[in-house]
Amino acid sequence: MKHVTNSERRVLVLSWILGLGLLSAWPMAPQAPQAKPTDPITIQQGYVVITPGQVGATGLVAFETFGERRGLDTEQAGVLTSNLTTNCALFVAANGRLSRDLGVAIANPQATPANITLTLRDGTGKNIATTTFALASHHQTARFVTQLFASVSAVPLDLVGTLLVDSDIPVAVVGLRFRGLNFSTEPATILGPTSGLPVMTFGVGGPGAVILAHFAAGGGWASEIVMANLGSTPVSVRVDLFGTDGNPLSTTLNNQTGSSFKNIVIPAGGVAVLAPLDNRGDSGF
Repeated sequence: MKHVTNSERRVLVLSWILGLGLLSAWPMAPQAPQAKPTDPITIQQGYVVITPGQVGATGLVAFETFGERRGLDTEQAGVLTSNLTTNCALFVAANGRLSRDLGVAIANPQATPANITLTLRDGTGKNIATTTFALASHHQTARFVTQLFASVSAVPLDLVGTLLVDSDIPVAVVGLRFRGLNFSTEPATILGPTSGLPVMTFGVGGPGAVILAHFAAGGGWASEIVMANLGSTPVSVRVDLFGTDGNPLSTTLNNQTGSSFKNIVIPAGGVAVLAPLDNRGDSGF
């Protein structure tokens, strides 16, 4: 059996966290054998909805620190909340030799499926590929651009261009640029109208609520949720986690296990953080 190096294993974990399945589906990745069901790697992914408890609350700002623990170090990037839109664009840079690609996460918090069209353009502005799919209500997906268009022969492995995302209903989109094991956030450029988060279920979503389009936990990966209250009065919030299938995603943050973290009171000018903690109570970020 081929020995899998730590580097190859991290790339394998990365491919899972972006929903790619086997490494062979990602042309630029080093080859590694398929993981067995007994492998001790469990990765959760989905998205986050943060809802203020007071109607008309102002001053709530949130973001996520997304990262991977590597020994004593953590590779991390800040991920901002996403505006819901029907039309946006992302810069694409893919290169097989440099292990460069763009991961795209799309979350649909609406009550109906979203019919999404992805259009890939090269550096001259020419449309070179289009793909369409339906994203079910409350579902989330994350894929590499090269995997999304892997079946289109006109798409080269090495590409600099743009990805246009069109949806018939507003969705949340965020990009993650990868070069090997390194990554950074790429917010989507909004090209169409935006809208607020709908009420998803009782007490979740609605006016003032915000969404983080990608969340991960386990297998060395983690997301830290940071919420600041820049207003002049205290504000209470609830944080709800959803998996890719739209169901509640249960994980452990601040030593509490659940999919919904309620009654978090943030004082005026204060900050609240939800993060996975080690046995000393420290976050990896």
